[in-house]
Amino acid sequence: MLRCDRQAEDMLRVFFPEATDGATIPSELRGLTDGAQQGPPGIRRTLVMEGHGERLRIEVTAVGKGKTQLHLWREPLPEPVQIGPEPVQASPGDGLTQREREVALLVADGLRSREVAERLGIASQTVKSHLKTIFDKLGVRNRVELARRLVQH
Repeated sequence: MLRCDRQAEDMLRVFFPEATDGATIPSELRGLTDGAQQGPPGIRRTLVMEGHGERLRIEVTAVGKGKTQLHLWREPLPEPVQIGPEPVQASPGDGLTQREREVALLVADGLRSREVAERLGIASQTVKSHLKTIFDKLGVRNRVELARRLVQH
């Protein structure tokens, strides 16, 4: 059963509309709470969710006797960062969209998918999806080949 104050309830309801004090823990959080309870007291599990223009971080701590404690943080999503003084334009010959070109340039600079996602304000999985498309369009197999290809142009 979910026990929370009004502020926590408001935070949870942005992502889990059915979350209210006294309600059943949302199924999406059940795995998180179960995982924390499987270890000794003090074990923590964290879930970060993004949507509706904000990020919700949920930290679950096992407190013993089958009980868990949830800590919630909510913050606005960062604005996408513009690279360089002007928006990056797709080169006519490479077939990349503007967003794909932004991802490609950041990856070529050595950033990890997670870091690219944070810079552009998108999900890490979206970065990986863009990379697959970029690799296909440019005929490269990995990040090193991508960096070499971008240096040539």
